[in-house]
Amino acid sequence: MRHSLFQSISDLVLIAVIGLAVLALSEWAGGWSAGGVLSEPAGHILAAGCAMVAVLIRRQFPAVALAASAVLVAVEPMTSGALAAVAHTVGLRWDRVPSRALLLAVCATVPMALTVANSAGDPAPVLGYEVMVVLVTGIVCGALPGLAGALAGQRERLVQALRGRNAVLEHAHRSAEEQARSRERAHIAGEMHDLLGHRLSLIALHSGGLAMATEKGDPEVHHSALLVHRTGRQAMDELRGVLGVLRAGEPAREDASQPLTPTTGTRAAITCLVAQSRAAGIAVGLDWSAEELTGASPSARRAVDRVIREALTNVHKYAAGAHVSVSVRGDAQHLRVEVRNGPETTGRSPRLPGTDLGLVGLHERVRLLGGTLRAEPTDNGGYAVVAHIPLSAGPAVASTSVPAGHEALTAAPTRRNRVATAAATALGVLSAMALQFVTLAFVPYPEEDEPPEPEEIVISAEGIGRACDPVGSLPRDRVTPHTMRVLL
Repeated sequence: MRHSLFQSISDLVLIAVIGLAVLALSEWAGGWSAGGVLSEPAGHILAAGCAMVAVLIRRQFPAVALAASAVLVAVEPMTSGALAAVAHTVGLRWDRVPSRALLLAVCATVPMALTVANSAGDPAPVLGYEVMVVLVTGIVCGALPGLAGALAGQRERLVQALRGRNAVLEHAHRSAEEQARSRERAHIAGEMHDLLGHRLSLIALHSGGLAMATEKGDPEVHHSALLVHRTGRQAMDELRGVLGVLRAGEPAREDASQPLTPTTGTRAAITCLVAQSRAAGIAVGLDWSAEELTGASPSARRAVDRVIREALTNVHKYAAGAHVSVSVRGDAQHLRVEVRNGPETTGRSPRLPGTDLGLVGLHERVRLLGGTLRAEPTDNGGYAVVAHIPLSAGPAVASTSVPAGHEALTAAPTRRNRVATAAATALGVLSAMALQFVTLAFVPYPEEDEPPEPEEIVISAEGIGRACDPVGSLPRDRVTPHTMRVLL
């Protein structure tokens, strides 16, 4: 709605500018076009009105507007602004090569052909001048704006195609990220099942033994033990059912063979993980200055293991020849895990394809723990993954912001862009008219050749006699008018 309103306002402004420009140029060139059919003031107004109508209908009827403006230029070249505006719009809309060739042919040949047919009886200098004027006008104010419009239309269509492609890719990428987050949540649910299932199994086992031990004892204690035993078994069944639904259809993961154990994420486990990467040929060092994580929550320990494991996996894929440093720092409440690699120096391994969805899963896991994850290139050409992980399980962060680097690329043209485009179009039309004005101003109108008037020559009889008889052999009375006529 706003775009159509802005387009209507810009069209009205352009029509008014062209009308005023045609009137001003027609008044200025009144002497030049004194022999034309639109040489009177009323004719100037009629030409301006026809030019405005051609510009008005250029979007709905481009072919009719182009033909009308070309004919109008042949009749009155000062209406070139209308031809420029119409040719630019037609170039924007006609995207086929034959249509563009027709546009150029109409702008260059129609005004010239009509001028030759209309002024065939004029003297050669006048005919040549008029043909030159309409030919230059058709090329400068018709063909060139048409080519500019064709280029702008091609660019606009290319931008639209790129925006559509970016929209599809952005949608696909966001869908993949959502799937990665869902898989990470399902994986966390599986870890909860393994962890809580073990605890509930112990509860059910001990409560069952207590029930058997109190079977012949206090009835209330026996009843309570049986209740705890049944409740534990029921909780295990419900947990297995709920978390089983979350894990349904979950694809196999790279770390599926790494179960959650009491040593997962501890210094010993991370040291072993770093040693495995070093044995695979990665120059990696470990700096552990935090406290031992044996007493930390299982979710936090699993997050530490997952961050370091995923970062080292990416190093194996993308920068196998780079030096890597793993740093774990923190206190009893908070932990900072950083995996940083330098630029690839050896180039000995090809870069494997990837989707960065592993980092998306890490982001979701750390976010659910109440921490933050940042993964970005470094200034020296390397890459850094930095995670801040609370050691005590905290509430999940409500924000689901998209990780950095995945901004939307489908933004529509802004009002500033539309204003700039409209201003450039109006300026181009006025520039074409100004170029025509300069051309006509410095090329004088030719004048018709007229025969020279005879000069009056006065010769006396004595002078004629001397001329006829330089030696004086004839008497003066013998020099008659007949003799002068003969001598002349």
